[in-house]
Parts: sequence; C-alpha cells; structure tokens
Amino acid sequence: MKAKNLIKLISVLLIAFNFSFSQEKQEVLIVGDMHQLPGIVKRAYKPMVKKILKYRPELIMAEYSKTGDTAAMGEWNSKFKEAYLKKKASYKIDKEEIAKLIKTSNKELDSLQFRKLQDYYLSRGNQGNHRMYRYFARHGATKKFKPYGNQNPDLTFQLMRQLDLKSVYGVDSHAGYQGYWPAWQRAMKSGTKEGKKAFKKAMRKDTWGNIFAGLSWSLGRYMNKPSTLDSYYRINSLRYEGFSGDDYELQQKKWDDRNVNMAKNILEVLKENNVNRSVLIVGAGHAKAVSEELKRLDSSLKVIMYNDL
Repeated sequence: MKAKNLIKLISVLLIAFNFSFSQEKQEVLIVGDMHQLPGIVKRAYKPMVKKILKYRPELIMAEYSKTGDTAAMGEWNSKFKEAYLKKKASYKIDKEEIAKLIKTSNKELDSLQFRKLQDYYLSRGNQGNHRMYRYFARHGATKKFKPYGNQNPDLTFQLMRQLDLKSVYGVDSHAGYQGYWPAWQRAMKSGTKEGKKAFKKAMRKDTWGNIFAGLSWSLGRYMNKPSTLDSYYRINSLRYEGFSGDDYELQQKKWDDRNVNMAKNILEVLKENNVNRSVLIVGAGHAKAVSEELKRLDSSLKVIMYNDL
C-alpha cells in the first residue's frame, strides 16, 4: 500500500509540475520611440528591429487607437474618422474572402489582396491594421527596407512583415483626453522664466541626443535609457518647477489618465491572446508611466524594458 501511495504521490507531483511548466508567465517588452526622426538619421530604426527580432515576439501592440475609438479619431485623426464612418456605411463584407485573407501568410498576398484587407480594417475603424496593410499594398511583405525615419513603417511594420504577423493591436486611449494639448500650451505660457528655461534645455538636449545616437546606430539604447524615458515623461506632462495652476493640473491629469487607460488596454489584449512574449511600441513619453501602471495592475505580468534585453 505504501508503495502504491508513493507512486500516486509522484504522479500527482509530475502532473502539477508539467502544468505549471506549460503555463509560462506572460511578458511584455516595452519599447520607447520618437515617432519621427530627423532626416539625417532616418535609418536609425534598423538596429532596433534586429534587436527586437531576437526577442522572438508573438504579438505586437502599438500606439494606435482601439478599434472604433471615434473619440481618438476626432481629436487626432479627423480624416481617418471621416473615412471610417463613410466606409462603414457603405462597406459590404465578403466574410469568407476576408477570413481566408486573414489566415493567409502576408508573404503569399498581392497588392490587390492587401487593399481588400485595408478596406476591411477601415470599415472596422481599425487604424493600426488599416495603415499597415496600406503600407504592404505599396511595398509588399518582403524583407525589403525603405527607411522613412518614422516609427510606423520603419519599426512596427518591419517587425510585422519579418515575423509574418497578421494583426497589430492598437492600445492607445483618448477617453477624456480632449483638451490636453490646449491646457498644456496655456500652462506652458504661464510658467516662470526658470521653468521655461529648464523645459527648453531638456528639449534641446534630447534633440541632439537623438541625432548623435542615430548617427552612432545606438538610437534605441539612448531613447530607452531610464533617464531619457523620464525626461520625455516630464516633457509630455510638463513636470517642471515653475509651472502651476488649473491648466497645469488639468493637462497633467489627462496625460496620466491616458497612460492608465493604455495599460488597461494592454492587459485586455494579453488576456484575449494566448501568447508568452509580446512587444509594446509607444512614444518614449509613455514608456515609463505605462510600465509602472502595468506592474501595479498585474503583478504576475513580467515587464521588460528595451535596455534590459
């Protein structure tokens, strides 16, 4: 009897071990970027692409509005919102064809098929995939690289095409965000001379820092240094001495709320997708706040910063 009980115990332990081993901890790699680079360093995203590819991500999230988020479209991309509502009203979906295109590797699709996916995602209000498939329709899904100095084609879309992933996930949020920029501008104008001077010094330092880093092929490492991420966070939320008042508090709250909502959207995407390794590509000003919020909201999620790779 003792031998049988021992065998049963060992069997239970092995099952438990195998189950826990198979349930790998989800992790997200956070990459801060500049959105648009000076022309002189427009090729500087290439080393970042190579480094992230070595991480072998299974899913890419980026700073696009969530599908159908007309609030974000209205303030930041009114042309997309207008095109989306127009396409939504007239679009007739061929479910079978679209399902087939979504399942087919992008390397096997031609420009016409990419256009069909582009139209489909426009009718859904999916900004990220609409832009991506428009890019693929123009340039294809091969490894050919034509740098623009912009985060979308040079980083996000290059990762998508080389990993042969079908959908980029928008996690940005503009719920209650309207009025942030006007409040930021008013707060800036009412700041003290010393406060404005400190702000301009930080802007100048980061502009030249990005140029020098780009020329030395170390842009990703420079942008994602903790000090650089903190600097952009402070710039975007105007966290400098010498600024105060209702507008200052308003813009800061809206910026912080946006990062909280982005973190919640990220967790939703990860919950809905059975992946272990994912990448989040956001403006450098978001990276610090979003990483901290993710850790606060879900302690089981492993958060990795780009410079920790």
